[in-house]
Amino acid sequence: MASIVLGIGSSHGPSIQTDPVGWPRLGDADTRDPRFDYQSLLAKAPQDIEAQLTPEKQRERYDAAHAAIDKLRTALDEAKPDVLVVISNPHRVWADETRAVFAVMRAESLPVAQRQGFDPDARFRSNEERRAPVINDRPGQPLLAEHLITTLNDDGFDIGCGDAVRDGHALDDAFAYAHHFVMPDENLPVVPFMVSRYLPYQASAARCYALGGAIRRAIDAWDADARVALMASGGLSHQIIDEELDRGVIAALQSGDEQALGALERDRLNGAPGTPEILNWVTVAGAMSPGTMTLLDYLPCYRSLAGTGHGLTFGVW
Repeated sequence: MASIVLGIGSSHGPSIQTDPVGWPRLGDADTRDPRFDYQSLLAKAPQDIEAQLTPEKQRERYDAAHAAIDKLRTALDEAKPDVLVVISNPHRVWADETRAVFAVMRAESLPVAQRQGFDPDARFRSNEERRAPVINDRPGQPLLAEHLITTLNDDGFDIGCGDAVRDGHALDDAFAYAHHFVMPDENLPVVPFMVSRYLPYQASAARCYALGGAIRRAIDAWDADARVALMASGGLSHQIIDEELDRGVIAALQSGDEQALGALERDRLNGAPGTPEILNWVTVAGAMSPGTMTLLDYLPCYRSLAGTGHGLTFGVW
């Protein structure tokens, strides 16, 4: 039978993809982001925000983030999994598609774009304009994907199914991040497991924790001699950093506090567009219970005077 041999969690996004000399440009893009009121954030920024924005501090945090990613890559290499289940949130949402709360991609191969620099203005372009220039096929694991879909549906979770991405487009960056930064071998089969971060079709934190437990039961019941690793891709708070929330979530992950994780409030999780990605970590925590997370690093990477940025977090179970 299959078994889960490792859980990892990693933030993804521009603070990792962009050298710190480019962080001011990321902050400038935040001033034009229609998803939040930048001007009102200026009055709420940390009192020491200017000290958080020095080139030296930003370089220190960038280097620390990549040191933590190196540790994740080593952990994955040492665990020697046969398949990696990446739990994350689709970033590209199409107006003409049905949107699921939970879904699994059941694909023999995954179209992964070659790694390229982050473009902070890409968020202002349509999906049609954001085509991947070069795509490589990487292996999926449709047998595990189908088993998860069937077993989780039988266990009371309504799991959607996708078999491909749109022609000319690549796997969402939230999932391809694993190929670009964390996987020592890009040919490791991957199953993308989608957890919506968008309202109104966003599950509660308690539901995501319960889903994690169901994922473990499903993998344990998979009739395959396979070593499975889980990865939470995304989070913690961004594009507005909420250090209090981040540190509370990290403490609960470290102690295995199911009650605290399940009680995370939807309003707080939706305090910034990317912050609901914390639900990915809650899901993996549920799957790895009673094991607890070991924190590799937490790095509040500020990029503007308004306190925008990313609470980069890295951990292992």
